[in-house]
Amino acid sequence: MQRRQKLRELIDQAKNGDEEAMTQVVHRFIPIVKKYSRQLGYDDAYSDLVTWIVEAVYRYQPNTTWGRDELNRYFSRKSGKHN
Repeated sequence: MQRRQKLRELIDQAKNGDEEAMTQVVHRFIPIVKKYSRQLGYDDAYSDLVTWIVEAVYRYQPNTTWGRDELNRYFSRKSGKHN
C-alpha cells in the first residue's frame, strides 16, 4: 500500500515540473473549487479557480500564511467583479 504524499511534497515536485504532482495538487482542491465556484456564481469561476491553483503552486512560499492571504485576495477581487 502506497502512502499518500503530503501536499507540500506534491507542491515541491510540481514546482519542479512534475505534471503528475500538479494534477494531484489540483485534484485535492477540487471539492473547494466546486464550493467556491458556486459561491462566486459566474460561468468561468471553476476554470479560473483551477488556473489560480496551478499559478499559486509556482508562487507558493512555505512556512508562511501566504496561501490563506493569497486566497483571500483572490476572492475579494473576484467577488467585486462579478456581483
